[in-house]
Amino acid sequence: MTESLIDTLPSPTPGLEPGLIARLAADLGSAGWSVDAMETMISPTARAALMRNQRVPAVRELQRKDSPAAVLTRFFVLGCAESGDVLAQALPTLGVRGAVDLGLIFPALDVDSPSGQQLFKANYDLRPHAAQLQGGLKNWWILSDLGEDVTGEPIRPDHVLGIGGATTSLLKATLRTPVESALDLGCGCGIQALYLATHATRVVATDLSARACEITRFNAALNGVELDVRQGSLFEPVEGEEFDLIASNPPFVITPDSLRTSGVLEYRDGGMSRDHLVRTVIRESPNYLKPGGVTQLLANWEIPGRLGHPDDWENVVRSWVEDLPVDAWIVQRDRLDPAHYVEMWLRDSGQQLHQREDYEREYAQWLDDFVQAGVVEIGMGMVALRKLDTSRPGVCECDELEGGESPSGEDVQRALASLRLPDDLSDLHLFFASDVTEERHFLPGVQDPSALVLHQGGGLGQSVASTTALSALVGASDGELSVGQICGALAALLECDSLQLQEELFPQVRTLIRWGFLRVESDQE
Repeated sequence: MTESLIDTLPSPTPGLEPGLIARLAADLGSAGWSVDAMETMISPTARAALMRNQRVPAVRELQRKDSPAAVLTRFFVLGCAESGDVLAQALPTLGVRGAVDLGLIFPALDVDSPSGQQLFKANYDLRPHAAQLQGGLKNWWILSDLGEDVTGEPIRPDHVLGIGGATTSLLKATLRTPVESALDLGCGCGIQALYLATHATRVVATDLSARACEITRFNAALNGVELDVRQGSLFEPVEGEEFDLIASNPPFVITPDSLRTSGVLEYRDGGMSRDHLVRTVIRESPNYLKPGGVTQLLANWEIPGRLGHPDDWENVVRSWVEDLPVDAWIVQRDRLDPAHYVEMWLRDSGQQLHQREDYEREYAQWLDDFVQAGVVEIGMGMVALRKLDTSRPGVCECDELEGGESPSGEDVQRALASLRLPDDLSDLHLFFASDVTEERHFLPGVQDPSALVLHQGGGLGQSVASTTALSALVGASDGELSVGQICGALAALLECDSLQLQEELFPQVRTLIRWGFLRVESDQE
C-alpha cells in the first residue's frame, strides 16, 4: 500500500494554555458562532449534503460571505484555506499567532493564494454544538479531528472522532437524573463527559488514546467544564472506584486479527478479538457501579448460525449478563449480514480512498474472518444495566426494536423500572399512554376485525400486533380498575377462564409497559 504524506507526519495535539483557550472562547462567542447561526448561513440542502460528507454545496454558499461566523465555518468545518488577514478578523483576541501556538492552524504551503498572502489551514474540525438538557440550552464548541471528506486522505490510526450517529444515540439514551459521580469510558472528544457534567457533581473521563484525552481536556477548558481526564485501558484508570452512572461508546467494531498488522483505528477497535471487548465492559462494569448505579453502552455482537438461518441473538447477549448482580435491558436496533457490515466500516475508515486492490483485499479478508468464525449476522444495539441493591435475582429482557426511534433516557429509565414489577400484575393500576392508537383490519363483509395493531405516536415509535383481549385491556387501562379486575371482566365477556387469560396477557402487558404503551403513572401526573 502506498504511504501518503499524511502518514509520515506526527498527529497534531491541541495546546492547553489556559489564557489562549480563554481568548479563543471569547472570539467564538463574540462571533455569535452557534448551531443556529450555521443553520441560518447554510441552506437545508447544503446541510443535508454535509450529513452525507459532501461539502461542496456549503462551500459554494459560504465562499462570498465574510462575517466571522461564516469564516469560522468555512475554515474549521469545511476545511477551506484562509488568509491570515481574514482569520485575524474572525479571531481578533486570539489572533493568528495564538491559533498557531494552540496548534489549531498551520501554514498552507501546498495552496497558492491569488493575492499573494499567506494562507492557513485548520488542523482540526471545530464546530458549535447545542444541547437541550434539563438545566436549559447548552451551547458548546467541540474540537475533533478532520474527516477524510475534508483532508482527502484516509484517517489516521489515532483519529479522534467528532459527534457522529452512534454518539448522538448514546447521548439521547443516557439517563439525565442528577447523580454524584459519573464515568465516561472511552471519552473520545469528550462530548459524553460534557453532557454528564450537567447533572453529575464529579465526572471522570478515560480513554486508551493519549490524543483523545488531550482533546477532551481541550474541549473541557474551551467550554469551562471541569473534568477529571485519565488515560488508560477500559477500567484500569478507575480501579477501586464506584460510580452512579457509567456511559460508554466503546470501540465495538468487530475487526479481524489479520487486519491489525497494518494498524487499527483506535476510536473503533479496542484490540480484542471478535466481540470480546463489549463483553468485557459488560462483565466488569458492575464492579465499578454503586448499588442502584447504571451502565449504558453501545454494542455490536456476533450472531452465529448457518447462512440464512441465524441463531437466536438473545442467547449471545444473555450469556454476557448471566450471574451478574444486575437487571439488564438489551436492545437490538439493527442486524446486518457480514458484507453489509464490512462495507459500512470500510466507508467509515475512508478505505474508498485507497487503491481498488487494497480495498478489495481488505474486504475479502474481513469476510473470510466472519465465515471462519461461523458468523452469519452482526447485531447492533444498546445495553443498559442497573446494579442490584437487593438480594433478588437479576432480570434480563431483550427487545428487537424494528424501525421507530432509538431509546431516550426516559425510555431506558422506564424499561429498567419495569424489570422490578411483581410477578403477579393483578394489583397494578395502569394507564395507556396518550400517544397510543389502534389500527383495525377487516375482510370485506366480515364484522369482526381480522387483525389489530397498536401504534405508538411518540416514544419508541413501535407497532405491536394485538388481540381483542389485549386491545380491550389497553383501552380499559385508565387507572380506575386494576389489571386483575380488567382481566376478570374480560374473561366473563369472552367466556373464558380468568387465570388462563391472565397467563396469556401478562407477558404482553409487561412488554407494553417496558416499551411505554402502558404506564404505571398517567401522562398527566
